[in-house]
Amino acid sequence: MSLQARLLASYVAVVALALLVAGAYALRQIEQRYTRAYALSLEAQARVIAEAVRPQLSRGGDFRAVEQAAKAFEWRKGAYVGIRDRSGRKPHLGPDQPPPPPEVLQAIRGQVATAQRWDEWTQEVRIFAAAPVLEGPRLLGVVHVSAPRLWVERQLRQIWWAFAAAGALALAVGAFFGQRISRSVTRPLRDLERGAQALSQGEYGQQVPVRGADEVGRLAEAFNRMAQQLAQTIDRIREERNRLEAVLASLRDAVVAVGPRGELILANRSAAELLGVPQDALGRPVREVLPLPALVQLLEAAAAGRDQSEELPLPGGRVAEVTCSPIRGNGQPAGAVAVVRDVTELRRSERLRRELVANVSHELRTPLTSIKGFVETLLAGALRDEQNSRRFLEIIEAEANRLTKLVDDLLELSRLESKGVTFQLQPVDLGQLCRAVAERQQPRAERAGVRLECSAEAGVVVVADPDRVEQVVTNLVDNALKFTPEGGRVHVRVRVRGSEAWVSVEDTGRGIPPDDLPHVFERFYRADRSRTRASGGSGLGLAIAKHLVEMQGGRIWATSTPGQGSVFSFAFPLAGQGVRPSVEPAAGRSDSDQAAGGGP
Repeated sequence: MSLQARLLASYVAVVALALLVAGAYALRQIEQRYTRAYALSLEAQARVIAEAVRPQLSRGGDFRAVEQAAKAFEWRKGAYVGIRDRSGRKPHLGPDQPPPPPEVLQAIRGQVATAQRWDEWTQEVRIFAAAPVLEGPRLLGVVHVSAPRLWVERQLRQIWWAFAAAGALALAVGAFFGQRISRSVTRPLRDLERGAQALSQGEYGQQVPVRGADEVGRLAEAFNRMAQQLAQTIDRIREERNRLEAVLASLRDAVVAVGPRGELILANRSAAELLGVPQDALGRPVREVLPLPALVQLLEAAAAGRDQSEELPLPGGRVAEVTCSPIRGNGQPAGAVAVVRDVTELRRSERLRRELVANVSHELRTPLTSIKGFVETLLAGALRDEQNSRRFLEIIEAEANRLTKLVDDLLELSRLESKGVTFQLQPVDLGQLCRAVAERQQPRAERAGVRLECSAEAGVVVVADPDRVEQVVTNLVDNALKFTPEGGRVHVRVRVRGSEAWVSVEDTGRGIPPDDLPHVFERFYRADRSRTRASGGSGLGLAIAKHLVEMQGGRIWATSTPGQGSVFSFAFPLAGQGVRPSVEPAAGRSDSDQAAGGGP
């Protein structure tokens, strides 16, 4: 419904309400006065009849005859005239009659009375009047008259119709003038509406006519000024937005912002690349377009007015540093903005540096502490004890050798990682090489109570650096002997599998837990943390072995079953087979493959 229609309807409704209230009040007053006048007319009629029948009642006439005479005064059909004795009853009707009505009882007390009520005898509302028949102070009887109230309503109905006609005429006149008034009010408002629609469509130069100096005219002037200021403001906002978009597009950090209802209102190019925000995400709920629930929670917390800063994991194993701040409007939170920086490489570099420093420091501290302790003991007087001093010096020598080995291993690993090592590639018989290593390690195995075996197929030849391959096998055998208990077995196998030569070193030690198995080739990693460094390891042997194998075109892996032992294997392409395939060995193999080094 238009404003003009609402104004006209409200104007007509006010006029109708006023007429209704005034008419209802006037009709009520007229009805009361008319009914009272009709009741007074019945009172007068009752007095007249009382005076007429008083002579007959004073002579003791029959009530039936007196009543018949009184009925001659019934002025029209439907009127009632009756005579009652001093008790308010009709003697000729016998004892079985209802009690006297209230107006009759009041007449018995000497007063003229009227009443209006429902009459059970005639089944209608009637107006009653009762007047006493007095002879001096003595009551002779009561005259009781009544007439239907319908007679009054018939007269009032004519008055109601007159009022209705007058009200309809007043409504018509009010509607006519209301339409003219509402049109004069809404015409300038329609001009303002057209101007506002033009502004909403981007026509900021739209002006509306000023049709007067009243409130609506001043509103039109204010609208024109607002349109001019809005055009200037929009131009400034466009310029600032263009600058902001240029800045955000050049940022390598992802920037996302949400509005007060949780909708995405800003996302730069890096947000799409780093966070996977789709191109059509603006305006949609951030929970639908941002596939990182943790980041959504940080944005919601920031939108509530609290600054947030946290590191979050990203898909693909990346790490992001997230800073969220609330966007405030008029002092209240109106959304939040998040800056997401990919710190994966930074954290990786920091972690590697910390691990290297911690591991090297830890590996150096143990032998240095031992050397320092024994030197202090010798300086304190143990030099005079030849037997103990010699034992202390042997321990110092062993710890110094261990330090030397650790430094040599670190330098070797550094050269390998920096590609500073050259290899003298030539045909190598892996069976002969592994048997030679096993023979050199046999005395140590016997001292440890471990059975060392070697089995090799004949003619397993690869192209590699024999010294480096020997170093790998020695490291693996040395590692197996360290962690195999007395009575155990270490078995070196050389087999051909497809186009590759496999070398496996099996042991019956305690095995490696599944969680530790992926890390055994990392620097300074020890799966058995309960062992002390008295076993002589630097924690770098397997890392060096991995680099030596992979730099010669081979591959190395480990399998283990806790409580049964471990299998360390490496493989090279057979001589004349070219570059090895890049496929890793499957997790599940046949029993013969496991025996060759696959492991369970």
